[in-house]
Amino acid sequence: MTISIRKYQQSDKNIWDSFVDKANNGVLFHYRDFLSYHIGREFNDHSLIFTKNNKLVAIFPAAEVERDGKKILYSHPGTSYGGFVTNTPGFGTCSAMIESFDIYCKNNGFNEIFFIPPPLSYSKIIDETLDYVLLRNEYKNNEIYISSVINIEDDVDAQLQQTYKNKKRSKSFYKRLILDNNVTFEWAKNYAEFYPILVDNKKRLGAKPTHTLDELYLLDKQFPNHFHLLMMYSNKKPVGGTLNFVANSNTAIVFYNMIDYNFKSLQPATLQMFETIKWAKRNGFYNLDFGVSQLPSADDPLTPSPNLIRFKEEFGAQAVIRKSFRKLL
Repeated sequence: MTISIRKYQQSDKNIWDSFVDKANNGVLFHYRDFLSYHIGREFNDHSLIFTKNNKLVAIFPAAEVERDGKKILYSHPGTSYGGFVTNTPGFGTCSAMIESFDIYCKNNGFNEIFFIPPPLSYSKIIDETLDYVLLRNEYKNNEIYISSVINIEDDVDAQLQQTYKNKKRSKSFYKRLILDNNVTFEWAKNYAEFYPILVDNKKRLGAKPTHTLDELYLLDKQFPNHFHLLMMYSNKKPVGGTLNFVANSNTAIVFYNMIDYNFKSLQPATLQMFETIKWAKRNGFYNLDFGVSQLPSADDPLTPSPNLIRFKEEFGAQAVIRKSFRKLL
């Protein structure tokens, strides 16, 4: 079996994006406009297209990265998830694809391959054939994270009721919190109000937001149906916000859940999650990804955050491993 590999060209944009739409594990981060939105950051794109008998079987968003004298094929330094986007190819196709991929990378002078595929929960059909083939071909999972995913249940009211119990609270407790503090929620694109809260939250962790304010505006303009911002107000003052990304038809991502710490007593992080779960149900999502729970300021950045994990578990979240693949050539 022969798998052909060629480098992506701008003229491939339509067939690339169309393949992402139909793929088993295609997500927002794989679209070409998302891969190129970064303001003031340029990547040496080296995305790949895989074909069998002239039929597209996989794509691989990637860029060339130089690090410590090594040439790395990195999929993709500008997104949360890269990896192989496929339509559940069988074992034979996967084996031939990875064999051809390794040869291609060696022939093009790469010293290393690195990628983070979307978690398995993002897939329409659960299939780990490709993961098996990668592990058999000496790809290593040297970097793993614990992520948390909520399954949106048919009876979302009962789901929230269980959350109240997990938090040792009642529905009336949160209702009183809202009424006493004149709390309101608004789904709108108020990024200018949200961004200072985001910056302050990240600063407390010794970090910066993944996106600049201008990048959020640009992404929202390019993907208006994929970005949904919930703002929480107390007496009309913004006290928190949650920015959700629509990954695909199955899954939405709580990318930022931020609060004004001057109003921590109002529990905005919790109230915003209640509203987000209801939003996910209204919009037909099966999963709500709460993201990873690591301590970026720790000596080992892969160190898990027990408090953050527990916060997510109270909403019924279960652990999903976010893994990376690395191979030295």
